[in-house]
Amino acid sequence: MRIRFWANVGLCVLLGLGVVFGISRFSSALTPKGLLVSEPEPSPEAAALMDKVRLLDYNLSEQPGHMVRADFVVRNTSDRDVKNIEVLCEFFDGQHNYVDRKLWLLSGRVPAGKTMQHQSVSKRYINSRTAALQCRLTDFALVSEPAFVLHREEGGHEGEAAGHDRQTHDKRHGHH
Repeated sequence: MRIRFWANVGLCVLLGLGVVFGISRFSSALTPKGLLVSEPEPSPEAAALMDKVRLLDYNLSEQPGHMVRADFVVRNTSDRDVKNIEVLCEFFDGQHNYVDRKLWLLSGRVPAGKTMQHQSVSKRYINSRTAALQCRLTDFALVSEPAFVLHREEGGHEGEAAGHDRQTHDKRHGHH
């Protein structure tokens, strides 16, 4: 009986120390912008062209039902088309204190040397204390040639593969 009691006490002390150690380590994960929040880094291919792909203008407006309309204008002065552009918007209150952040993914392509406007309407919850915002590009992908291209032959029979003769097809499908 006594050994069991002291074993339970020892186990409780070890568990208590583990919890205290865990909490002390976990508190360092709390950043000014939230728990475990880090600054986004562009991919290596995007970092090389970040000065040539720019967010020129943005406008966010809240509509009924927590719908947010976001308009972004992106200019691509590089020699490569870009796609999947990530825009990070940070929101601040009236005293310029950080309130929240949201990430938008702009689908579609911005051709080399062009300026494009992207508009999205999505359901998002923007903090009601928000008085100002600041948006910036955080990443994008370069458009590359597809790995393979499907070619369709005109007049071909659906389901026929190369080397597949008509008699075999007719026998399998009950044609005589």
